[in-house]
Order: sequence, then structure tokens, then C-alpha cells
Amino acid sequence: MEYRFVKTFEFNFNFGTLLSVDLGTYHESDNLMNSTEEIFNEIKDCVINRGIPELIWFKGIGDSLKHVNSKKIINLIKKEYSHQQIGIYLNCALFEDQEVRKEFYDCDVVAINLNSVNPEDFPKINKCPQFVSPLDVLKGIADFRKEYKGKLGIYSMFLKGVNDNIRNVESLKDFLLKIMPDHYSVSNYTLNGFKPVSDKFKQDLQEILRYVPFKVIYTF
Repeated sequence: MEYRFVKTFEFNFNFGTLLSVDLGTYHESDNLMNSTEEIFNEIKDCVINRGIPELIWFKGIGDSLKHVNSKKIINLIKKEYSHQQIGIYLNCALFEDQEVRKEFYDCDVVAINLNSVNPEDFPKINKCPQFVSPLDVLKGIADFRKEYKGKLGIYSMFLKGVNDNIRNVESLKDFLLKIMPDHYSVSNYTLNGFKPVSDKFKQDLQEILRYVPFKVIYTF
């Protein structure tokens, strides 16, 4: 069976065997019901052929339509495989909306992409619509953390010349210490012509985060 949404089945150092599902290939023109069935059938086929993973990981969810679709698929998975662990990777902008973020409480792992907390560059660096309020997003993440019982991760991508500065790292650290995620993952964005961040910045970053009371994962 050829997959459109199931991307990988591999061992992940942090989660064990991981089945990755990317809703980024979902199009606005797709029929919602048909696509939901297609994605679920791909997952079932992969499970039959490769076995049950320790975590099914959803990514590529950046708007309300994909959010609705992912919720339907997760419900189908939980019904079919009652003990299956579900992880989901989300843009921070979704956490501005209380009704949206409460839908994620049933996920076992929630990872939030948050590249900066500074108001002046928040929409651009976090790929949020201009109308999104940084304060409301950060408050939403903090409120979610208070109620959420699963494992919470914050993921930051650093872009050379954009958010690779000490002020941004210090601000992120202050916010992380308030919400206390289970882990914080750091990566270096090098696509679309961006060059790697400097070794000096990497050293400064590691020094600033050296004694934080949660796990830090460096992927550069």
C-alpha cells in the first residue's frame, strides 16, 4: 500500500518505535470524511505490516481544518487500539483558543513549537497570523500546562540572524521555568538558504540552559 500521510516507522531515541503521520500533505480541497478514512487506513495497514508502535506521532497541524481532522483520527485510533500512545506536534498559535487547546488533553505527548516569546517578532518567527496575540498564546500554553496530565515538550528552532541571540534565549528560558515542560528540544533551521547558527551561539545556549530542572535535547 502506498502511503500519502504515514511517513516513517522508526526507532526514536526519546520515544521508542514511532509511527509518524504528516497532515501537512492534507489539502483544503480534500474531502474531510474521505481523508480521515484514508489516513486511518494507512495507519492500520502500517500497524499490520510493521507492528504496533510505542507512539503514533502527528505533525503538520497548522489550521482548524487539520485540527478537526486530527481529532477524528485520534478518536478512531483510541477506539481501535485502546492502549496506543498518541503524540502531537503543534504550532503555538493554536493555544490562544481555549476550545481548541482543551482537545489535546487526551494526547499522551504534546509538543509545542515556540521559537520566541518576544512580542516584536512573535508572529513572524513562530509562523503565526498577525492577529494572534503573543500574550494570549503564552497564557494559553501556561493554562494548558496546569490541566494537562501527559508529557509536555517545547520545541525551538533557531535561525541564524533571526532569533539566535542571547536576549531571545533568556526570555525563552524564563517562560520555560514558569511552565516546567518535561523536555525542551532545540534545533537549528538550515533550509531555504539559512546558514547554521554559530558555534559561539551553541555554546552560549548550552551554558544558559545548563542547570534548568528539565531535560534539554540538542539536535544540532
